[in-house]
Amino acid sequence: MLLITAACSTKKNTFTRRAYHNVTAHYNAYWNGNESLKEGIAELRKSARENYTSVLPVYNYGTQSNAQAINPNMDRAIEKASKVIQKHSMYFDKKEYVRWVMHSYMLIGKANFYKQDYNSAKRAFEYVSKQYSESPVRYEALLWMGRCYKQLKQYDKAISMYELIHSEKAELQQPWIVRKDLPLAWADMYIAQAKYKEAKESLVKAIPLNSNGKLRTRIYFILGQINQLEKRDVQAGEYYTKVIKGSASFEMAFNARINLARVYNANSSDKRLIVKELEKMLKDAKNKDFQDQIFYALADIAFKDKNDTLGVKYLRKSVASSVNNDYQKSISSLRLADIYFKRPDYGQAQAYYDSTIMFLPKDFPDYEKISTTTDILTRLVGFLQTVHVQDSLQNLATMPESERNKVIDKAIAEYIRKEEEAKKREEEQRLADMAGVGLAGRQIVDQDKGMSTIGGGGWYFYNPSAISMGFSEFIRKWGRRRLEDNWRLSNKREVAMDLTSDPAAEGNVADSTSGTGGKGGKGGPDLKSRDTYLKDLPSTPEKLESSNLLIADGLFNAGMIFLEELYDKPKAIETFETLLTRFPQDTNVLQAGYHLYRAYRDQGDSLKMEFYKNKIIAGFPESDYAKILKDPNYKLELEATMNRVRTLYEETYLAFERGQYRTAIIYSNDALSNYSDPVLTPKFAYLKAVSRGKTESADTMKVELTKLIAAYPTSEVVPFARKLLGQEAPK
Repeated sequence: MLLITAACSTKKNTFTRRAYHNVTAHYNAYWNGNESLKEGIAELRKSARENYTSVLPVYNYGTQSNAQAINPNMDRAIEKASKVIQKHSMYFDKKEYVRWVMHSYMLIGKANFYKQDYNSAKRAFEYVSKQYSESPVRYEALLWMGRCYKQLKQYDKAISMYELIHSEKAELQQPWIVRKDLPLAWADMYIAQAKYKEAKESLVKAIPLNSNGKLRTRIYFILGQINQLEKRDVQAGEYYTKVIKGSASFEMAFNARINLARVYNANSSDKRLIVKELEKMLKDAKNKDFQDQIFYALADIAFKDKNDTLGVKYLRKSVASSVNNDYQKSISSLRLADIYFKRPDYGQAQAYYDSTIMFLPKDFPDYEKISTTTDILTRLVGFLQTVHVQDSLQNLATMPESERNKVIDKAIAEYIRKEEEAKKREEEQRLADMAGVGLAGRQIVDQDKGMSTIGGGGWYFYNPSAISMGFSEFIRKWGRRRLEDNWRLSNKREVAMDLTSDPAAEGNVADSTSGTGGKGGKGGPDLKSRDTYLKDLPSTPEKLESSNLLIADGLFNAGMIFLEELYDKPKAIETFETLLTRFPQDTNVLQAGYHLYRAYRDQGDSLKMEFYKNKIIAGFPESDYAKILKDPNYKLELEATMNRVRTLYEETYLAFERGQYRTAIIYSNDALSNYSDPVLTPKFAYLKAVSRGKTESADTMKVELTKLIAAYPTSEVVPFARKLLGQEAPK
């Protein structure tokens, strides 16, 4: 016992004690910790999803949730490594005699790295590189430090680590693992920065250094993707062929086949064989969840053959068949949206941009531009929809009663047909889910983990059948939703009624997203009743006037979007001229006429330009637009005046903020006397009223605010004025 106890001590540096602690450290705590690390990495590789629509990284470390799932494995690895350091370290004369101590520090760093705690990992690797500077393990620590910096997007520091390893190559023999992993680390960093040319060079260097079949197959796939991006279709095809012949997973091999079809060359490839192979893949039940990608590849081939109609058809099928791959659904929708936008077919473009933005990751290139375009088109479609609906209602109101009832009855019949189809699909899905549960109920499950049949006990999230049923039910009720706050809200506009303007055409009603199966009540209108459609008809002069105002407003706003945001002058001209023809007395006629003058001027149509110029001067001689057209210098004077009044407002507001209320009153009086600006004038009046309340009395302020509300009822300062007066906003 005394001999064993003496051998266990780390206080003296003897051969026996060194041997004992090296053996026990290695085959006890370190071994268990390292096994736990390997188990966690294996689990991560199973759960981490690959995004095959972009260039794959060399290493896939998964998402934050993937990392959290393997935290128990990594925490156990850290715990075991810490025990090695605490119980077995023999540090004498600035030298560690138990070599598993430094490997334990590396184990701690790697475990923290896979937990995605990169700063903690970096500290561990930095300690190893400094404390064991004479050991080959230093190079491995530097390599992992570089990986930490890469994950933290500190690419300059990552480069410094990799260059340091490279520069010291001749001074000390590097471990083989470092020599074979260094080119891969470089490539991974270049891919993260989208520097694909440099990444390709590093990957080619890495191939002869790495004999692992799965790793080499991944390298081939990445090289295929890079060559595909560079339009080097032949080289890309060669690499994808190697992937298919190699030890690729089913999903990687599938995507290699898809990409092989996408690098099809219209001049040199046999299109018939490629299309036949893709159609064969469509029929294979194993590929059911990948049909969206197959249709996308078929669309690529069609577009390369200049068959745009067929390409659009396949893209629409890609969107419709997308089940689990939100990214592919976004890419297919985006491509369709861009095609319709260029045509232009703004209604279809808006629908597909809307689908795109719902699932597109925010770090996607041009995300902000796509989001802005979606917003513009959504507003445009809203105004055009208003015009269409009101025109349809007016047209319906002018029909003889018998003909009108026929159109409404046809719309109701169509609604009932769609409702019955939806119920039938729902019932089929319910029966399919029940069948799935029946099969699951016969499976052998692990009771220790809480898994059981659907009718038994156990935690819900340990029951695959219950999860599957819940997922199906959610999709049936809500559709696919982005994982975010307020997920119940959708960008799509709800349209209660959409009857065609042509009485001979097929009337239809858009499905309501609210309601209780068309029965009305609290859920929404009863879409099976004639009264629902008749009540909104503009059948009286007052209702007709309101309808016309909505149409005129919709036309003007749509024209402004065409002109100022979409830069589609022909559409803007068409829309503004429709407004002037149909509603020559509308309040926006002057502005519409001026915008038509500008649009025709930009198009070089001098005849039309002069027509609208003369019309404005004759019809609105005292307007600023007429004065600008008669005297080009007037525009400069007007702009100078606007600049002066804006500057004066800034000075007035600054004085008010500083508590210089008398100065604010003086500036406000100056502005109210000498300038007339529809936006700033009520703001000057508001600042003056509040300043008088501060310097005089509350009654004075109330009088001023009351006048303000009466004079400028639509101003944005009115709610603030009402709040100070203690008034509720009018309903």
